[in-house]
Amino acid sequence: MRKEHMKYLVLFLLTIPFIGCVKINKAPLTEEDIELVSLLDKLDDCQANGNHEDCYRLYSQISAEYEKKNLTELQKHYQQKMLHESEALSEYDETRGHTLMAEALQQLATTYMVEGNADSAAIEAHRAYQTAPKDTLDFRAQTLLLLAQIHLMNENGDSVEYYTSRAEELYPKVTQTDLYRITHAYGLYLQDRHDDLMALLPLYIPECGIHGQTELTRLLMCSHEDAEQWQNAYEDAIQLMNMSDSIAKTEASENMARIHALQHERQMEFLRAERESEQARLYTIIIVVLSLLLIASVAGLFYRRKARIAHDNELEAMRLSEISQANENIVREENIKLQRLYYEHLYAIILPILNANRGKSGHINLEESSWELIERNTNMVLPGFTERLRKQHPTLTTEDVRFCCLLMMRVPNALLADVYGIASSSVAVRKQRMKKKLDNDVQNQTIENYLNKYMI
Repeated sequence: MRKEHMKYLVLFLLTIPFIGCVKINKAPLTEEDIELVSLLDKLDDCQANGNHEDCYRLYSQISAEYEKKNLTELQKHYQQKMLHESEALSEYDETRGHTLMAEALQQLATTYMVEGNADSAAIEAHRAYQTAPKDTLDFRAQTLLLLAQIHLMNENGDSVEYYTSRAEELYPKVTQTDLYRITHAYGLYLQDRHDDLMALLPLYIPECGIHGQTELTRLLMCSHEDAEQWQNAYEDAIQLMNMSDSIAKTEASENMARIHALQHERQMEFLRAERESEQARLYTIIIVVLSLLLIASVAGLFYRRKARIAHDNELEAMRLSEISQANENIVREENIKLQRLYYEHLYAIILPILNANRGKSGHINLEESSWELIERNTNMVLPGFTERLRKQHPTLTTEDVRFCCLLMMRVPNALLADVYGIASSSVAVRKQRMKKKLDNDVQNQTIENYLNKYMI
């Protein structure tokens, strides 16, 4: 199974129908699924390059995609991957590595908090605060606010007050954020400091964004309820309903339902039971999907490892083939060199033949049988030399070809002059005439070097 097929199998598993509550829907891939496939492709290339910071960035994006799908286990898995990459980066870039490590720990703590695991969330948040560089005041203050939010889950008002105060001391600008205002307000609420809270909220609410205003207005309504100030609570609910943002309107409706629940407690208990039942079914579906994803991941790793081994074997075979080809070329070149060296000294073998035909005047008169012997020896040492030369230059005469054979033997000019009965100075003239019969390229080199290409 190829790597691309495994990715589409994972996406198929993500579209498993909700058991008992959702009908089968064979819809095409969503934009989120396509984006996830693209990120996984980029991640494979990035892992091959060994770029830790780019891998960290891709793990972060993949974690965000799984957060959209509410797959918290996969989200935490890739956050752990982010942590691993930042640790590897810190080995050669300590400052950058610790910065990314702190960010990964903070995200992991947030995920644990969303799951309701306050203990694990607190541990990771403390690690993020201790790991972050000292000069990142904004980040460290945000981490302290995260710790305050975690203690909100345990309804520990004193701890919330402690961490919000530390965040304010460390980075005063943090008090201008919605997160600080909301956390501080809830801390006061848990400490039953309703008077301080009701005096502070009118100052906080106008400074917040629409979501912060909604949350703080709802908290103000709860304070009025606890103080049994029903008219104020009702006015707070009306204010929530008048907010233009659709999310704020939804939250306002829920708060109005809370007021209505004071008179219809039994009905609200029934609705809560219904909601818990739906959540239980959803958790069952998530467990099934994660189990199938685990099986698919194991199968994918097995087939990917198998394909990688086959690819490595193929590369090794190609490497050995290239080495063999290179060795063969080296041997061929060595043979050519030996062949050329042998032939250049071949004239020493035929020297007795030439001297035997030397006349009283000193000239050498070769018979036809001697010339045939010279050609035969040439073709014996350099197979096909005369045939290739005649084929390339059909205008050459037999005498020209035999002259080329003597040149290939590196016969000295003095001996050539005796063979052809000319002066030694005339040998150069004869070579020049021969060059004119050959290619134009010969003019830029010696005729001996040009003839070497017919040895192969």
